[in-house]
Amino acid sequence: MFLVVLGILFLLIGGAGVVLGVMNPEALAKLLGEKVAELGSFAPLFFIVVGGIFALIGLVMLIVGLKSKPRVTVLQLVESAIMIGVATGLSFVKFDLPYGGGVTLVSMLPIIIISHRYGPAWGIFTAFVYSVLQLMFGLDNVGYATNAVMAVGVILLDYILAYTVIGLSGIFGQSRGAVAGGICFTFALRFLCHYVTGVWIWREWMPEEFMGLKMTTPFVYSALYNGWYMLAELVLTMIVAMIIYKPLEKYFHGPAKK
Repeated sequence: MFLVVLGILFLLIGGAGVVLGVMNPEALAKLLGEKVAELGSFAPLFFIVVGGIFALIGLVMLIVGLKSKPRVTVLQLVESAIMIGVATGLSFVKFDLPYGGGVTLVSMLPIIIISHRYGPAWGIFTAFVYSVLQLMFGLDNVGYATNAVMAVGVILLDYILAYTVIGLSGIFGQSRGAVAGGICFTFALRFLCHYVTGVWIWREWMPEEFMGLKMTTPFVYSALYNGWYMLAELVLTMIVAMIIYKPLEKYFHGPAKK
């Protein structure tokens, strides 16, 4: 049921994005602030494309949620709680990168493992709980938003949705290749969430030069900034996941059936 509700939420957010994209530019600026108007002619296409992608994600979640009939066990609850705790602890072990951002010590991997072990429906729920904890620890960042709409954007896109989508990793199956595919897919979705806020909200802190390149548009800056650390996190997570897969293969394949 939770995944169905979340899928509907994604669909609503995606639909809202498309609606914003087809709005009159002046009305859009009044609703979301002058920063959106500064995006120029790219703003409508930006909202339409991003809204469409979120709607597609929501549709996938809705289908998975409607098809799944999870039977939660005490073991499942305990394991998930432990993995959420481990993931939260690993998220505090962060290595700062020279161009901004940072890489955690594979903090997403415990959530990914749960998703493959118990399926994407339960993985999404576990990831959602983890996202709420991340939001609690990162509430200071919400204060940078200049209005209520942007504050909601930071909460949803930089925390709730960005981390919850990691739970979708299990839709690919339980083989080694499925785990690799799940990591790539969900990290790409998380990057998209951060990319949107980078263009929309964090553009105010865009430097004149980044990675030796002159920055003239937040579209490029957000792609470079978020892509830089997300790619590093993806590579590290992938390496560790592939190393531990063989000794933990039975665990990835779910609890033993009675």
